[in-house]
Amino acid sequence: MKHLLTLLLSLITIASCNAGDPVTFVYQGEVAGIMCIHCTNKVEAAMKKLPDVQSVKITRNEKGGLPRLEIIATNARITREDAVKALGDDAKMYDIRSLKLVKAK
Repeated sequence: MKHLLTLLLSLITIASCNAGDPVTFVYQGEVAGIMCIHCTNKVEAAMKKLPDVQSVKITRNEKGGLPRLEIIATNARITREDAVKALGDDAKMYDIRSLKLVKAK
């Protein structure tokens, strides 16, 4: 089902874009273990190592939950498992609880 959603979003986006316009995909999730700006910078730097990532942003959850992770990339196949691997040894300290493709633009 996940692969079908990814394929469908990719096809819709490609069909709606003009030639030469970059297609970007927005991923959102939650990450546990972030306590300070140093933690934020470490996780953001790790996520930027993922293929075709253009930007990474971690923000506080206004409702008091886990910090929110947003990744914008030109790759429609980034998974939570990819994000955990990108953390390397730091995956012991930071836990990517969720990461899903939410839209293509």
